[in-house]
Amino acid sequence: MGLIGWGKTRGIQSGIFLLWVFLALSPVHAQNLIVDHWVWAGQSLSDRDKHQQKFISDCAMLRLSCEAGGARVLVRSWGHDADQKSTLHQSPKYFQDTEKLILTYRMENHVNSREVSAFINRDVNIWKRAGRNIIGVEIDYDSPSSKLDEYRIWLLDIKKRIPADISVRITGLPTWFEDNRQGARTLATAVSEISLMFYRQKQTPITGHLLDAIKKVNNIRYGFLCDDNRWLSLYKEQKKYGTFRMAIFITAECYVDRDLAPS
Repeated sequence: MGLIGWGKTRGIQSGIFLLWVFLALSPVHAQNLIVDHWVWAGQSLSDRDKHQQKFISDCAMLRLSCEAGGARVLVRSWGHDADQKSTLHQSPKYFQDTEKLILTYRMENHVNSREVSAFINRDVNIWKRAGRNIIGVEIDYDSPSSKLDEYRIWLLDIKKRIPADISVRITGLPTWFEDNRQGARTLATAVSEISLMFYRQKQTPITGHLLDAIKKVNNIRYGFLCDDNRWLSLYKEQKKYGTFRMAIFITAECYVDRDLAPS
C-alpha cells in the first residue's frame, strides 16, 4: 500500500482506507472508478460502508462512473523480531459471503516462505469454509531494492505452495524502480499486481526516471495519501498508455467540510 494502519510509518493512523482504481477511457467517456477497501486491524465494516457511500454519492459531482469493488483484509502480521510469532487480525465472521476478498499479510522482516505459505493455506481454508469468496492474497513487505531478485524467488516459492486459483499480489516501493529498474520489472512479472506506494509524499519525488521505468509495467496501482496531489502528474503521463489504476488512501481527515480529496 497496502493499502493500508498498515501498522507502518506511512503517516496513516486512522480511518478506513479506500483504494481508487482509475481506468482511463477515451475523452468522450466518463472515467470509471472502482472503489476497493483496505480493512486494517481495528477497523470496522460499518466505517468502510459509511465512507463508501459518501464516495459513491459524490461521483456525480466529480463526473465519474463509480462502482464498489472488493476488500483487502489484514489477516496476519509479523513484527521486527525475527523470532516473533505472527499476530492474527481480522476474522471471516465480520465479512459477508458476497464480498470479493484479498487476504493481506504484513511483515517487517523476511519470514520463512514455508511458514508464510502454511499460514496462507490455513487462513484461506478457514475463510472459504466460512463461505467467504477469497480471490487472492497480498504480501505487504518493503524489500530493499538490492534484494528484489531474492524477494522474487521467495514469492515464487510461496506461489508453488498455495492453490493455483489464489493470485499473489504485493505492495511495492517507487524506489525499487529508481534504484533497480530491471530487478523491479522482473519482480512485477512474478505477481498479479503491485500496489506502488507513494505514501512518503515529498520524500518520494516523481522523477522522469521513475516515469520511464514504470510506464511499461502493466500491473501497477499507484498509491497516494488523500492530500497528495502529485497523482495528477502520473495520471497525465500514464493516460496515454491506456489503463491507469490508482490507489488513494482515504482517512477521516479527508471529509472535513470540503470536497472529497484530492479531486
